[in-house]
Amino acid sequence: MNTETELKLRIKPDELGRLRRHPLLRELRMAASRTKKLRNVYFDTEDLALRKRRMALRVRHVGNHRIQTLKAPDGGGDCGAAHRYLEWETMIEGDRPQLERIGDERLRESLPVDAQKDLKEAFVSDITRSTTPLELEDAQIELAVDTGEIATVNGREEVCEAELELKSGRPARLYELALRLHDRVPFTVEYRTKAARGYDLLLGAKPVPRKAEGIELARSMTTWQAFVVIARHCLQHQRANEDCARLGEDSEGVHQLRVGLRRLRAAFSLFNGTLPPEQRAYFAEELRWAQQQFGPARDWDVFIEETLTPLLARLPAEQGLQTLSKAASGARAAAYAQVAATLDDRRYTRLQLQLDLWLESGGEERPPGEEGAVAPWERPAIDVAREVLDRRHRKIRRLAKRFQELSDEERHELRIEAKKARYAAEFFRSLFSRKAALKYARRLSDMQDCLGSMNDAVVGKRLVDELVAVDAELGRTEALLAGWHAARIAHDLPQGARVSRKVAKSDRFWAEG
Repeated sequence: MNTETELKLRIKPDELGRLRRHPLLRELRMAASRTKKLRNVYFDTEDLALRKRRMALRVRHVGNHRIQTLKAPDGGGDCGAAHRYLEWETMIEGDRPQLERIGDERLRESLPVDAQKDLKEAFVSDITRSTTPLELEDAQIELAVDTGEIATVNGREEVCEAELELKSGRPARLYELALRLHDRVPFTVEYRTKAARGYDLLLGAKPVPRKAEGIELARSMTTWQAFVVIARHCLQHQRANEDCARLGEDSEGVHQLRVGLRRLRAAFSLFNGTLPPEQRAYFAEELRWAQQQFGPARDWDVFIEETLTPLLARLPAEQGLQTLSKAASGARAAAYAQVAATLDDRRYTRLQLQLDLWLESGGEERPPGEEGAVAPWERPAIDVAREVLDRRHRKIRRLAKRFQELSDEERHELRIEAKKARYAAEFFRSLFSRKAALKYARRLSDMQDCLGSMNDAVVGKRLVDELVAVDAELGRTEALLAGWHAARIAHDLPQGARVSRKVAKSDRFWAEG
């Protein structure tokens, strides 16, 4: 059994020639390329027990040979956009799996008890694969270019991708190679394996929004170690929502994509004083750009769902609202086209790869601390967590004390501070009392909701102004919308004051223990 680490790159068919002619491949090639046809038959039980265990079992047909492969989660931690699995591969006779040939007892015992007799063909992939062995400094990497299709009883999906499989060396080399190839060949990162795509086809599954899961930090971690865990967690959350956002059928997809990005930006902000300035500034700027590209889609979703839809339900005969609704739907469609274009943008792909490279390389470009002093990134994470939480809380208390006097801009500032404080509480909660941290985070979430409702009114006015600038006739509904928003703000202000006072008076859970 070995561990397989590979980075998948989704590429357009008309770009394959440019990839094959890339001068870097001539420079790094260790031997001539080889091409072969592969037929992969994937097996599972009727209730897809292997899929539930995140396993994939296939029998590969290569000429007259049959190769059985079982892949299972590695459990060795997040390695970014690269896929990493435990893999057991063996030659077999016949076209059906022979589970007794799996030589690893632990892997065999993890299989469903009746898998052998219950196994049936789930789906098939027919692939033409061209492989080229490469050497990049201290790493050996196999480049595999795959074209073909995945077929199930419920449909087919074309395959056109390049795989960079690490044969020896550090995983960071995969990202280095991908970035150098990306200079000339546009592609996006493929986060789904062929097995995952096959199962989705079989089940007719569409991408769904994914919320962030909990983060586990150890009290012994350094600041840099904690930052890497948090940043990778945020990246995973963001990437899990890309396909749903691209599809554009569920507004929660773009929302969760932006939440992932926002959390990642917050991580850079919270660790501001402990990260190398040059890298921090670069990633902060690129992440801000990405957030801006996805912002309009979310703004139009909120405006349509939270303002126009309830208003139309109250005033269905109001012609001006109906006209405005159509114009807003058109603007939302354009914003979602921008989302898809950004996800395919080379700048976005480059950002993803560079983040993975930086995190995987262990921050090699971090300068050492001053002589005789501990470098900021080597400080205990729990000490930095206390400082961060304390600083954010003080800012919130200062603004919350005069909540009723705050301007729109100051309320927006308070909302941003609440958001960052909440993310900090969620990031660091495993270092303190989880119950107290979650209670604090919930109070901050309530404050965000109240302040967010008020902010939506401000954003809604800006969006209507944009539409009116194109079609002045739409301005007839401005007074109606202004009244609606004013009523919402008046309704939310008392609640905003109450939840703000609660947050300001909250116990500083990070000061204990």
